[in-house]
Amino acid sequence: MEKRIEEFDILKGFGILTVVMFHSVFYNFQTYDSITRRILYFFGPFGTPVVVIFFFVSGFLGYKSYEKNKNPWNFISKKLKVFLPPYFLWSTIYIILGIYFGHYAGMSYNLNFWNILSGYLFATAYLPFYFLFALLILFIFTPYFFGIKKLMSLMVILFIFGMAFTSLYYIPQYYGHMIVASTITYRNPLLWAFFYLWGMYASKNGRLFWTKIPSWWVWVGLCFSYAGTMLMILTVPKLTFDYEAYVALSPFEYLLYFFSMPVFLWISYLARYKAYSSVLSIFGKHSLDIYIDHVLIMGLILAVFVPFIPSVTSKSNFYIQFSVGVTTCLIAVGIGMIVKFISKKFYDIIF
Repeated sequence: MEKRIEEFDILKGFGILTVVMFHSVFYNFQTYDSITRRILYFFGPFGTPVVVIFFFVSGFLGYKSYEKNKNPWNFISKKLKVFLPPYFLWSTIYIILGIYFGHYAGMSYNLNFWNILSGYLFATAYLPFYFLFALLILFIFTPYFFGIKKLMSLMVILFIFGMAFTSLYYIPQYYGHMIVASTITYRNPLLWAFFYLWGMYASKNGRLFWTKIPSWWVWVGLCFSYAGTMLMILTVPKLTFDYEAYVALSPFEYLLYFFSMPVFLWISYLARYKAYSSVLSIFGKHSLDIYIDHVLIMGLILAVFVPFIPSVTSKSNFYIQFSVGVTTCLIAVGIGMIVKFISKKFYDIIF
């Protein structure tokens, strides 16, 4: 049996905790007071690079999995069996919630056949499902990627495409225009494919490059891309309306994805023997089920505050949002562990 790569679980645990806290703390970001917004500006750029962690790890493990028997149909069907049941189940749940309760969060749902169909086909029922949508497509193309001899050349092309596409989306924001909608950009597999292929490339070479401290140019690039991201944050007016989406899709943020990846991996490698690593590993092993249900849990927790603070769903309070994020993390991982303990078969269906 192949040895489990412990730093991947630690990294995924850190990633999913960051995602949940980011979604909670940055909920209704524009309603925070100016001081809180300015402070959060500096932490925001590090909330979205964690998404590419999951693409990298999926590519790495996907290569190993396909390498065992090199049967395209077996590989793809196995992935579909894992992802499709919870994907359709939770898409249905979020569509129903959007129809009946979306107005409580200031959203409206136009109930028609196309919206429901696109909710399932393009993962628009629930914004974070863009990750699963893109990942499923990358899994389907894994057998093709596996046969490419010059994988690095394809990676370079995809990286250039990613930079160009984020620029096409982001730069017009300076002038108050939108050429490509964020719902399309998020769901473009080519935008995320570089990081999936990076994982495959590392797996193919068998080199765990993160066992050594990243090179000096990685640290310089990390600082440069962070500074560029901050400059964009401070100069694009639309960020006050949709902070999360606009930061996540900016060209400098895409660079930050690239330079932060080896740093995140290296830190996770060093953390393997720390006391807290076992806790992060637990969250990492349950990252998918936490990702799927955390917004529902977050909404239910916020609903508890409504009788006492009616504006809690329309105006954010940092202390409440932070507490909701922490509570959501604990409840989500607890649900995953309990369901898996009671019935592994039922767990596989819903998560």
